[in-house]
Amino acid sequence: MGYAISWLAVRADSEHSVLASLGLEKTGETEEVPDSNWSATRVRDWVVIWSNSYEPRRFRGAGSKLNEEVIICDVEEHVMFVSVAAFKNGTMNWRVVHDAQQAPNHLEIEGTPPESFARIQREQFARVSEDREVDFIFDIPVRLAQELVGFRHDGELSTAFEILRDTSGSKPTWKFW
Repeated sequence: MGYAISWLAVRADSEHSVLASLGLEKTGETEEVPDSNWSATRVRDWVVIWSNSYEPRRFRGAGSKLNEEVIICDVEEHVMFVSVAAFKNGTMNWRVVHDAQQAPNHLEIEGTPPESFARIQREQFARVSEDREVDFIFDIPVRLAQELVGFRHDGELSTAFEILRDTSGSKPTWKFW
C-alpha cells in the first residue's frame, strides 16, 4: 500500500481566502490522520490543503490563481512518482520531478530550486550507492517540500486536520424526470 495524494501549501494569513479560492470550506470536524477527501491544517505560516486524490483538478492552476507563495506536491507511491513545484505571485519559479518509470535515477529540474536542493540531492544520491534496492531519489522532492513548508505527507504532525467540504456547487450529472 502507498500514498496517491496531493497537497498544496500557501503562505497566507487568512485560511478562509485560500479555501474560498479553491472552492472549499471548513466543516468544523477534525481528524488526526487526513482520511477525508479534503482536509487542511496549519504548519508554521503555511495553510496546507490535503487531497486524497492524486493531482486533483482543483489544484490545477492553483499556483497561478493564488497570488501568495504556493508549494504543490503530488505523490504517487504505487509507481514511485513525485513532484514538487513552487509558485510566487502566480508564476512557477521551479519544479523538481522524480519518475521511476522513466529511470531509477530520473530527476527533472525546471527553474532554480532553493539552495537546499543541491545538499538534498547530494545526500540522496550518496544513499543510492549504499543500497540500490531503495528509491532514494524519490525523497529528493519530498525532502525539499518538507524543508520549505515543514510538512511531509508521511510524517507526523502535532496538529489535527480540519475536514473540508466542496463548495464549488457542482451538480450531479443525472436528473429525475
